Amino acid sequence: MSTLTSQEPCKVYQFQSMTDEDIVELAKCGREIALEHLINKYKNFVRAKARSYFLIGADREDIIQEGMIGLYKAIRDFRGDKLSS
Repeated sequence: MSTLTSQEPCKVYQFQSMTDEDIVELAKCGREIALEHLINKYKNFVRAKARSYFLIGADREDIIQEGMIGLYKAIRDFRGDKLSS
């Protein structure tokens, strides 16, 4: 678990050298740049997944938007102490 806190002074983060878990912790502490980094990092993945869920009659952009909302919620609700199964 990360020791990052919202009390840290504003600084430039080297996201490439950080784990996603640490970046999520920064985002959860209110660091907008960390949230933006994660969204930009995974938006192409969301788009690719949205293509596989395309439904006849559904707007492609609506499906992508739902995926981006899911990504945001996953970042918001992430708990590093829980293992995925």
